[in-house]
Amino acid sequence: MEQISEDTVAKKAYGYTRVSTEEQVKDGNSLNNQREAIEKYAEAHNIEIVGWFTDEGVSAKTAHRPGLESMLEACRENKGEVEHVVVYNISRISRNISSFYKEIGSLLAHDGITLRSTMEPVDESPMGKLMLNISLAFHQFDNDVKGETSHDNMVGVARNGWWQTQAPIGFIIEKVPIGEYKNDGHERTRSILKPDLKDGLSEKIATVFIEFANANGGMSEADAWRLAHKLEIRMPSTGELISFSSFDRMLRRPVYAGYNNSEKLLGGEMVKLRFEGIIPLAVFNKVQTLLDSDKRELTRSPDDLYPLKDTLICAKCGGHILGSAPLGGSGKKSPRYHCRGRGHGSMGIVEAHELFVKLLEQIAPTEGTIKLFKEIVRRTAAKKLGDANDEIKQLTKQEEKLSDQIAATLHSFLVEKSISKDEKKFFVERLEAQRSEIRKQREECERIQQLNESTITYVCNFIDKPAKLWKDADLESKRAFQQILFPNGLHIDLKEKSCGTEDLSPLYSVISNKNEPGGGSDSPMVTPVRVERTTFSLGRNCSIH
Repeated sequence: MEQISEDTVAKKAYGYTRVSTEEQVKDGNSLNNQREAIEKYAEAHNIEIVGWFTDEGVSAKTAHRPGLESMLEACRENKGEVEHVVVYNISRISRNISSFYKEIGSLLAHDGITLRSTMEPVDESPMGKLMLNISLAFHQFDNDVKGETSHDNMVGVARNGWWQTQAPIGFIIEKVPIGEYKNDGHERTRSILKPDLKDGLSEKIATVFIEFANANGGMSEADAWRLAHKLEIRMPSTGELISFSSFDRMLRRPVYAGYNNSEKLLGGEMVKLRFEGIIPLAVFNKVQTLLDSDKRELTRSPDDLYPLKDTLICAKCGGHILGSAPLGGSGKKSPRYHCRGRGHGSMGIVEAHELFVKLLEQIAPTEGTIKLFKEIVRRTAAKKLGDANDEIKQLTKQEEKLSDQIAATLHSFLVEKSISKDEKKFFVERLEAQRSEIRKQREECERIQQLNESTITYVCNFIDKPAKLWKDADLESKRAFQQILFPNGLHIDLKEKSCGTEDLSPLYSVISNKNEPGGGSDSPMVTPVRVERTTFSLGRNCSIH
């Protein structure tokens, strides 16, 4: 019998073709052109194409493509029968070196299948392997260059006033034909924004901008945020009331005035958009001035301006001190503390706060208080940090476990063929969603962990410096601190510009009056300059604004 040479037996192979939507008829890369080139190559090299796999309109940046995944599954099923996969050029199967070797090349090698290209001389020889690496590197470089070109195109679109990302809160997207056509015959469109009229959302946002601007510094950003909540401005994606961080970003975006200043695309330059905003540009600019003003007093609420008003008591009548901002001779507001008692005087907030800080500089927590406080803080914080560390470890393990499960699912589908494509998709999507949620929880724990660590350091450094603590604290913390220090209030003579108390918290003591009678370190009496040593009784009571 005549022996049949192995060289005369056609080697079986799969043909793989791919196009992106922009490449269907460009540069000879159409599906038909690719198939014809592969058929000619197969004929010239004694190869029989026993199956065709195609991906249309998908990128080669990753291996997650229906046609490619089906081909890899067929390679596994017919291991030992199919010897090659033939492509028009390497870019058809991959444009990313790491993705190719991790998600494609390793699986082909596992099934004993080698890659062939009609355009590049790749095979199992050292030179063939070198050409494969060079081709992959070149196509990845080409892809990166296209990415830069895409960015340049996006810059051009932005400079022409079109919108390119998702709609900001208060707007909806509208597609506008531009008179150009794609290769598939469909007309190209660009995006503009239109006000979101559902539940009057855009009108509510405009109201907040205008109210904030018209207040001319009489409304803080927090006040404006509370107004947004009162108007029920909600995030369309979640239905929840807008958070303060989202609200702050909203106030600073010129899109609401019909402009774009994308740092990424426009370098911060203001470009007029092809639609009208929901507020005038002058209103937006006024809001920015108020937000960015160095004069912090302009953007603070009345409560922020007068943190001492619930602590200070008039030395003349025993009534609570009030806060107000009458117009001065220049027409500007002059925030000050005053008593309604006739002739009891007033004092500017800067001067009053300086007097209060001087008083705080004369007191300090007792040694026992410092020791006890630091121990409590450290023990409490250490437990919280320990809990956070344990939770981070647990979440990290869960995230790693889910990653392993995803990898095992892909292996079961591609190598063992123990699950179907639909099952693979279902399991991977579910596992990815779980991993994403776990990652968010872990990142939040890490943020809290960092916050706790910085808080411990801060508190332990400054617990024995009441003046420093008070100046750095927010309004609620200041008031709580004042209540601890002066449980029965702090008496002040607004005309004589003096203050004092006999009711200093036993947790603190005077540190600067040791030479005065009765002014030792254990004395609760604080006596800064011009403080009168008197026990005040409540007389006329002044109401609180």
